Amino acid sequence: MERRGDVVESLLEELRRRKTEQVVKLCHIVYLPPKDGKGPRYLVNVLNGSYVLNLETGAVTDPVTHKSSPPRLAALLVKYLARYPGGKPAGWVQLERFPGGQMFLGELSKRAFRPLIETFGGDPEGFDASSRGLDGEKEKLGGLSYSFSLFPMIRILLQLWTSDDRTYRPPTANFMFSTSFLEIYTAQEAVDSAEFLVSELIRVKKRGSKPG
Repeated sequence: MERRGDVVESLLEELRRRKTEQVVKLCHIVYLPPKDGKGPRYLVNVLNGSYVLNLETGAVTDPVTHKSSPPRLAALLVKYLARYPGGKPAGWVQLERFPGGQMFLGELSKRAFRPLIETFGGDPEGFDASSRGLDGEKEKLGGLSYSFSLFPMIRILLQLWTSDDRTYRPPTANFMFSTSFLEIYTAQEAVDSAEFLVSELIRVKKRGSKPG
C-alpha cells in the first residue's frame, strides 16, 4: 500500500503536467504566477476560507496565517486540482454508493458522526450558527440541512435531527456527497472530507463560545 506522502507526490506530478488554464477553468480556482521569490501557486476556496498550493514545493498553506493545512485536506486538495474533470455537482449520494463504501460506514460514524452528535446533538442553534459561519447553504430537506463547498465543485450535505426530551428521541445525522465526489474520490477520502467538515464546525462553535 502506498504511503500518503508518495500518493500526494504522484498527484503533484500529474498536476504539474496539467495545463494551467485547464485547471483554472475546470476547478474554478485562481492561478498566482511567480512573484517576489514565490513559485507558481493555486488559490483554492475551502469552505469559508482558502488555501494556497505551491506548485514547486507542494506545500498547502493558509494565505493569511501561513500555517500548513491538515495533511488529509492537502491530499484532497491536490487530487481535486490534478484530476477533477469538470462539470457541476448534480445530486447527492451516500457513502454506500462509493466502491467499497459499505466497509467505511464504521469509520464515518467514529470520525464524523459521533463528534457531530456529541457537539450539536442537543444544540440546534449552535449547529445553525456554525453552519452559517462556514458559509453553509440552507437546504429544504429533512432535519436541519446544510450543504457546504469543500472545494468549488465538491460539496457535502449534512442533515441533523437534534434530540427531543419530550419524545425521548435521540439525535441523529446523515452525510451525503455531491455526485462530483464519485469522479475522483474514494470512500476513504469521502470520510476524510466529512471528518474535516465536522472538525471545522466544532472549531467555529468553540471560537464563538469564547468570551470577547
